[in-house]
Amino acid sequence: MKTTSSSELPWTEVAWELPALEVEDAGDHARRSRRRERKASRRTRQEEDRAIVDEEEADQDTMRMFRRGWEQCFARSYGSFQDNTSYGPMRFTEGALPKHACCESVMQVFSVQVTELKDGLKWPLHVYGYIAIRDLLDHNRNLLFERKRDNCQILTQQDSCLLLTGPSRAVVIIDPVTFEVDLNVRGETESEDNVLCLKFFQHHTVTSYEKYAPIIRRCYSSKRSVLEFKFAVLEQAVEATVVSAKVFGGPWLDHYRGRVVCRTASASNEDIVLLDSRDGRMPVAYDGEIELSRGVVSVEACGQLNFCVTASQVGDKMDVVVAEAAATFTPKMKGKSRGTCDLGFYCKQSIRL
Repeated sequence: MKTTSSSELPWTEVAWELPALEVEDAGDHARRSRRRERKASRRTRQEEDRAIVDEEEADQDTMRMFRRGWEQCFARSYGSFQDNTSYGPMRFTEGALPKHACCESVMQVFSVQVTELKDGLKWPLHVYGYIAIRDLLDHNRNLLFERKRDNCQILTQQDSCLLLTGPSRAVVIIDPVTFEVDLNVRGETESEDNVLCLKFFQHHTVTSYEKYAPIIRRCYSSKRSVLEFKFAVLEQAVEATVVSAKVFGGPWLDHYRGRVVCRTASASNEDIVLLDSRDGRMPVAYDGEIELSRGVVSVEACGQLNFCVTASQVGDKMDVVVAEAAATFTPKMKGKSRGTCDLGFYCKQSIRL
């Protein structure tokens, strides 16, 4: 029998063999393509993980360098890096003003908010740690926020602003002003805690000649979050300290939410929150004294300071305002002031500065 080579196969046989070869090649190509995609995906994930680790390590290194630089420059004169400012409020309330005393530019911080979560963090967050400002008055920490691990603030997506408790005195703008942030998220155990934000940054002021103080918003991104700081620089300002806030003329009902804010005339759309009981009980002592979260604010010497007290009933979707009252204070170079917020049929609140 005569043998026929493959090159001599009839066209029908060649046509029958070609599809089989094409299918085999396509399958191999698809498998190789999937392997390449898996390898590329693994490389991408590894690079992302490495970038995240590098970002956190970079923040830690930056904070270590900041501390080392601070200790070299200021430790001999101002003590430990962890020390809080030795200057308190109301230094010139009583007695004669020193000859060198004058009004300076100051920073008024309105809020610090967690605006974004990253790296798998989910709401709600149990946050602890501190935020501090350092100015050139003594280079020590002037705390805006401080909570221990056993007293976390719970942040939700709907309410992600930190409850500020400071500053303890006015922040004087003599360039630069330094923000120091060390916030953590509590886990089930201490070993499961995560760093929320570990940063330091500086603000160099630019003198503004506008009638209204420009609101400054600065956002800082870290491995697991984005924080927004909102503040303003007030020119030729004085410090105001709330010495007492007291309810009289009737009780503050336990089931009403209480909110005490103040505003300066130059930044009238921004609240300086002195107290917000949120869903909790208004912190009123047996003698009517209200325990404010924050007590030191700043205002231009030629401006006005407006206080507003709100009582509201907490609802499922929104609060219903039951009563609201306001009091206006004119700044003084020294001395004390008193005002009253009359909530009508409800009760009154006296405020002493």
